Amino acid sequence: MIPRDRDTIAAIATPAGAGGVGVVRVSGPDAGQVLGAVLGRAAEGFPDRQLVYGAARDQAGQRLDDVLAVLMRAPRSFTGEDVAEIHGHGGTLNMSRLLRAVLAAGARPAEAGEFTRRAFEHGKIDLVRAEAIADVIEAGSERAWRLAQAQLAGGLGDHVSALRERATALLAEVEACIDFPEEGEAYLSAAEISARAATLSAEIEQLAASFQLGRALREGIEVAFVGPVNAGKSSIFNALAERERAIVDPAPGTTRDFVELAVVWDGVPVTLIDTAGERAADDSAEQRGIAMGRERAREADLCVQVRSAEEYLRERGSGELGTSTAAGEQGTDADAARLLPIVSKIDLLDENQRAKLDDRWRGSAPMYTSAKTGAGINALRQAILARLCGARPAEADDGLVVTSERQRLLLTNAAAAFARASAGVDSAVETEILAIELREGAARLAETVGEEVGEEVLDDLFSRFCIGK
Repeated sequence: MIPRDRDTIAAIATPAGAGGVGVVRVSGPDAGQVLGAVLGRAAEGFPDRQLVYGAARDQAGQRLDDVLAVLMRAPRSFTGEDVAEIHGHGGTLNMSRLLRAVLAAGARPAEAGEFTRRAFEHGKIDLVRAEAIADVIEAGSERAWRLAQAQLAGGLGDHVSALRERATALLAEVEACIDFPEEGEAYLSAAEISARAATLSAEIEQLAASFQLGRALREGIEVAFVGPVNAGKSSIFNALAERERAIVDPAPGTTRDFVELAVVWDGVPVTLIDTAGERAADDSAEQRGIAMGRERAREADLCVQVRSAEEYLRERGSGELGTSTAAGEQGTDADAARLLPIVSKIDLLDENQRAKLDDRWRGSAPMYTSAKTGAGINALRQAILARLCGARPAEADDGLVVTSERQRLLLTNAAAAFARASAGVDSAVETEILAIELREGAARLAETVGEEVGEEVLDDLFSRFCIGK
């Protein structure tokens, strides 16, 4: 097989289906010759980076389409190789015929993500920017798109590279102490080694923690509303959705299975899930609906446990405050982390009843809400975002947010290595051991941006890209 950096690849770079314009992209050393063969002219006749009008033809000379074509010669291209693009009329059949002509002229079909991988391998982008390209394409909200664009511009990658430079500088000074032990204190004191390593660890750990927000922006979050019948789940659901999506009725059991609605809060895609009320039901259809709601709630990132104010007061008085089985098996730590208790319908209470409300709900304070008056609804929305997205402010769109598990894991390991180095100084660990820890941390930072990364990692990462990108 021809080596990856020697052959010429091609793919349709625009979405399938009807469209005004479609693009076939070609990259590799023979991109100019392939383009010339399809348009019937010599490769040398194409000006660099200028659109040319022509007629695309297959090998038999049959006219395929009127097109605009451009040849971008290396290294001034996205991949760093010669890149050609053929812009024809959109449409599945037309694009497939143009691609077939390109392949017949000497290119091979590109693999998923291969164009972006070649850009990385030729040093045009780092690995963080490569991941940002996929995030730009898949962005589900304006804020997710802004974050991806900031990372594509180098926000996160440049920051990680700067952290690595600081780590490398510290490592060099520590190694100088090893090479010249009699002058070690003149190079760097033990206290300074510890302080600088601790600072690096704290900064990197904080960056890794931003993955909670990055994952929410990239993948969205799911919030299920659980609780007994007539607790007010559907009313709270509609109030948060700012529209009537779930049917609300005084009769118990109105919601028979579950209802979903997609919304966007502070740029975070949110799926709201209203489940059937919990009760002992004789009707088989309702039993099945309750079971389906429980199963869907188990898949959600957070379960908002709804109790009506009257029920809450009654349970508080009897000491029977419990958790809904819709969130999972009762009594587990995982359940507690996934539960957000609220009290609904507080507008129905009189002054004496409201005075009896306290902050006892399995040891944590519930939120008091009213879908009718709007009380507590905005606070509930912000509490959900804080629980699932972390403490980063809504305006934190500078690109310094981790968006992939790969990045989070490497940064977490780097932070741990620098923390061990800092603690090692205080424990009088040998300087050679400190150097090993510092080297480990620097290596993990380098791997984050794509240096010293293995082929298997690249194969896995770029296989998630679409063909043509």
